Amino acid sequence: MSKNKILVAFLFSLTILNSAFADYIDGQREYASGNYEAAVLEWTQVAEDGHERAQYNLAWMHANGKGTPQDFAVAIEWYKKSAEQGNVNAQYNLANLYLRGQGAAQDDKLAFSWFMKAAEQGDAPSQYNIGRMYLLDKGADINFLESRFWIKQALENDDAYIGALAQQLWDDYKLGTY
Repeated sequence: MSKNKILVAFLFSLTILNSAFADYIDGQREYASGNYEAAVLEWTQVAEDGHERAQYNLAWMHANGKGTPQDFAVAIEWYKKSAEQGNVNAQYNLANLYLRGQGAAQDDKLAFSWFMKAAEQGDAPSQYNIGRMYLLDKGADINFLESRFWIKQALENDDAYIGALAQQLWDDYKLGTY
């Protein structure tokens, strides 16, 4: 392939990326101005092209009924697309929907697996939830050593609210003795 063809292909790909970025930014502007319906439209365009943050935002909008009717099933679809690309917030929120049975059948194992993906990325609420699920036989067999590990991670994560919850579990289940 000639250098000119490579340059043209590169410039074309930059144009496409720039256009998607502009649509995402337009969605942010619309959201900030309170025009949630327009934000949903802007983000839908780029989310369908695989933009993980736009996918997350759309999921959140559907889960919370902002600019669109509340629909947990649609939220799951968008969270899953974003979560599969590694978005830790999407992984956490998707896990919560499965844990609560919102938008899909309640499924502790699926919730556990998505919490685990987020916990492994350092997400304190997910670390806490994994530790708690190990204690309560939800999505995984009871395992005090694994629970201890994840609760300790949550404690060390510098999140005051999650730290307080994790400390309560640590004390109640005497996790320091394992």
